[in-house]
Amino acid sequence: GWEQEFFVVQAELYRKRPDLINCGRTLIGRLPTRNQQGELNYFAPPPTEVNTLMFNVQQVMLKLGVPMAVLHNEVACAQHEM
Repeated sequence: GWEQEFFVVQAELYRKRPDLINCGRTLIGRLPTRNQQGELNYFAPPPTEVNTLMFNVQQVMLKLGVPMAVLHNEVACAQHEM
């Protein structure tokens, strides 16, 4: 089935980033540190706010007849998958 990966950014932080506002993607920033332990984020439970968001989306999708089996973090910080 389909897989949707996305980043969750707090609104006040989003508004401070002209690259996100104008391009919808990151253009400003720096590379992650070497040997970043991505698996620490991947296997951690999603933050409460993100878990609530994903649950709400899952409920709507189920009403539309689209089952969703997977809701979890992805490797990058603030990256998630449904």
